[in-house]
Amino acid sequence: MRWVLAPLGCVYAYFVRRRLNKTKPYQPKVPVVCVGNLCVGGSGKTPVALAVADFFLKKGKKVVFLSHGYKSTRQDIVVDLNDTKGVGDEALLMAKKAPTVVNKNRAEGVRRAEKMGAEVVVMDDGFQNPSVVKTLSILVFDGKYGIGNGACIPAGPMRETLAEGLKRADAVIIMGEDKTGLKEKIKGINTRMQVLKGTLEPSLVLKGKKGFAFAGIGHPEKFFEMLKKYGVVLTGTKNFPDHFNYTEKTMRTLLKKDEVLLTTAKDMVKIPSEFHDKIICVDVEFKPEFEGDWASLLGEY
Repeated sequence: MRWVLAPLGCVYAYFVRRRLNKTKPYQPKVPVVCVGNLCVGGSGKTPVALAVADFFLKKGKKVVFLSHGYKSTRQDIVVDLNDTKGVGDEALLMAKKAPTVVNKNRAEGVRRAEKMGAEVVVMDDGFQNPSVVKTLSILVFDGKYGIGNGACIPAGPMRETLAEGLKRADAVIIMGEDKTGLKEKIKGINTRMQVLKGTLEPSLVLKGKKGFAFAGIGHPEKFFEMLKKYGVVLTGTKNFPDHFNYTEKTMRTLLKKDEVLLTTAKDMVKIPSEFHDKIICVDVEFKPEFEGDWASLLGEY
C-alpha cells in the first residue's frame, strides 16, 4: 500500500513545503522553544515540553505554554483549571505546570503569552506551523519506531520527509533505545545535528504493585511495557482511542473489575474527578541520558 499511496504522500509533502515557504512569520519578543515531531502518533513530545518548562522555571523564568488545543472545542483562551470543559488533555496537563494559552493561530497565541509577561514560550507541537519564528526547535522521535517506512501521509507516518524536517530543527531527541538506526540516518543527512537520547520514567515507585492498566494515548502499549519494566504485575490492559473523553459510564465499567486501576497523567485529566481517588495516576518524566547535553541545549536562552 505504501507504493500505491506514495503519490498522495508526495502531494501532502509538497503542500507542507509550500505553506512553510509562503507564510510571513511573526518575530516574537521572547524566546520560543518548539517541541515537535515529524511522525504522527505518540513520541513523548508533551513530557519533553514539560521538561523544557521545568528547566526554565528552575531558573526563575516566567514560562507560558502555547498549545493548539487538539480535541479542544474552545479557542483563544488561557486554561482555567476550575473550568476545564472543552479543553484538550494536553493543554490541561501543561496548565498544571504553568499558564497555558490555547490558540490554533500560533502568532496570536504568542502575542497573548507576551502580554501575560512570558519570558519563555514553550510551544507543544507546531513544528510544521510557519506563523511564528522559533528560537529553538526540538524534534522528538520514538526510538523503537523511528520514522516507520519513511513515507509521508497517507503512504506512511511522516508529516514531511526527514531531510526537509532536519533543515529547520536545532536538535533531535530519540526516546528510548534507538532500534532503527535513526541517529545514523540523521547524521547521514546533517553531521552537525545535535542528537540527544532520553527515556520516559515513572515519577512514583511501581515495583510490587498489581493492577489493571488503561490508556487513551498515541501508543498505549508503550505505557503498559513501561509499567511491566518498573515492576507492575498487570492483570489486564485496555486501549482507548487517543485523546479519549472518559464518561461516568466508562469509568463505572472499568471499576466493576474490582482491581487496582492505573493510567497516565494525560488520561487522568479527562477522567471525572469523583473517580480520581480510585485510580493510580502514573505520571512520567523525561530523563535525558546526559544532563550536561540537556543543560547545554537550553542554557543559552
